[in-house]
Amino acid sequence: MSRLHRAGLLLASLALGACQQDDGSGPLVIPELDYGTDAPWHPATPLPPPGPLGRALITNSKEDTLSLLDLDTVGAADWGERARIPVGLNPVELEGPHHAAVSPDGAFYYVGISHYVEGGSGEGPHGSHGTGTVDGYSLKMDARTHRLVGSVRVDRNPGDLILGPGGRTLYQTHFDVLRISEVFQRGGTEQEMSARLAIVDTQTMSRQAMVPVCPAPHAVRLSPEGRRAYIACYSDEVAVVDLVAPDHPVTRVKVAANAGSAVAPRHEPYALTVSPTTGGVWISSLRSRSVQYLDPETLTVDPSRTVYLGGPPLFGAFRSDGNLLYMPYQREDALALVDPATGTVLREIPLAPSGCLNAHQVELLPGGALGLVVCEGDHEGPGTLHVVDLREEKVVKTVEVGIFPDSVALLRGAP
Repeated sequence: MSRLHRAGLLLASLALGACQQDDGSGPLVIPELDYGTDAPWHPATPLPPPGPLGRALITNSKEDTLSLLDLDTVGAADWGERARIPVGLNPVELEGPHHAAVSPDGAFYYVGISHYVEGGSGEGPHGSHGTGTVDGYSLKMDARTHRLVGSVRVDRNPGDLILGPGGRTLYQTHFDVLRISEVFQRGGTEQEMSARLAIVDTQTMSRQAMVPVCPAPHAVRLSPEGRRAYIACYSDEVAVVDLVAPDHPVTRVKVAANAGSAVAPRHEPYALTVSPTTGGVWISSLRSRSVQYLDPETLTVDPSRTVYLGGPPLFGAFRSDGNLLYMPYQREDALALVDPATGTVLREIPLAPSGCLNAHQVELLPGGALGLVVCEGDHEGPGTLHVVDLREEKVVKTVEVGIFPDSVALLRGAP
């Protein structure tokens, strides 16, 4: 019996019990039902504030939870989850929290509610990645209490999200693969397949603009000065959004000379990594298992710097000096060390022997000595988080987290 069915039977039994008079006389009184609540989850036990190194925050997309891990004790033998907390708007339905972004001061974090769950939750309108049929939400969470403090409804199939400089603006994409299919079936144009970028004021949690960008946009990253948004598009493109000009004009750039279309992509750009020093954009394409380089000055792709890997690349990270790109990729499940000047793979750090299945993202800790790699697992059991010593180039710690983790972010610690 599904959770929704059980919940429906419970509500029905409560209502029937409430409408009977004790003595069996008089009219039946049917109580009003309140379908809304400001606190859908039971309050969690308050956690102490994080230490100087902060906490890792992981979105577990297939069980509607967040994993929290204290980074100050990362070297301890028993290091693992400090807490696993629920997130979402509906306690009886899988909602698919997808990616998180943390405010610069560490006071808040933001989570996309995708309303799709890979493999389907078996209930409601949800489906596989990018095929949800109801609108999603962006949630604003208090980083101290982990309570919901604000939300805004966005389009269906929220994908990636990122905060602008200062944390006053949130940018949310929508990986709406279903829209491509719907428009194609009715004979529409590729332009009609474009989903929108939501631009949200984080103070009021209100939408400031909804900008059509491209078919099924997923990863969004900003230029170092925050004047542009780069977006990976399923249609073998990168959308470049001017965040300063009125109406936010969009330039779309094909990732390769043999690029396909939204209906028949040959590359499938999904993730992005931007150099902190040059602003160069590295595009992770799933189908072609390659990472393409977009020059931020010319807005052209340089094929001589394309990186070819043994599996689909995902979300990478740069060393602070910009001279080394760490790129996780799947199938072989390894972390490739790439020279961004040439696109050459220098070395690889194997992750599979440490229990990684489906590497998804790497995040570097301050100082650059350690990296955190989150791995999705098999989407049925726990995923994993791996601590990588980047100087020794080896995994030094592996911990289990929730089901289908799909992002890791850093919550700022005490000053």
